[in-house]
Amino acid sequence: MYILNINKLVKALQAGTITGKQKKRYQITFWVLVALTVFSLPGVYNPSSMNGYDVIDLILFFIINMIAIYLLVGIYKKRMRKELDFFLPFFGLLIPLFLRNSLWTILLTIIGSIYIVLFAPYHSLEDTNIIDVSINAIVEIVMNIMFVHYFKKIYN
Repeated sequence: MYILNINKLVKALQAGTITGKQKKRYQITFWVLVALTVFSLPGVYNPSSMNGYDVIDLILFFIINMIAIYLLVGIYKKRMRKELDFFLPFFGLLIPLFLRNSLWTILLTIIGSIYIVLFAPYHSLEDTNIIDVSINAIVEIVMNIMFVHYFKKIYN
């Protein structure tokens, strides 16, 4: 599995050198990551604990990802490489991009928390929730831009 080097993954997908065993690993890893993502959403366990900013964050998450999936399907339909399927590149790319997304979210959350503690200790909880929503939206948009970029590389 190519987890850290996305360019090698792209080349392997273009060349068709991913084995059946590797395909199974990508599929299993993909579904584990999907399960972890869904179970981490606050509405899954206790919807009443969600505040307005959690709802906005969840809506943005779905909108950003639906737009990205729409773009990915459009790239797939216009592909020059007809022998490639949709799901293996989707599963394969999602894993390293998800890991990068997670690291960026953690890093930006730490920076945002340091900012709040050092420069805005008297900000309300509402202000800090705005920072959280902004961080999550920015990271999600960047991840999906990278997704579209690598998808184009694979199919063209």
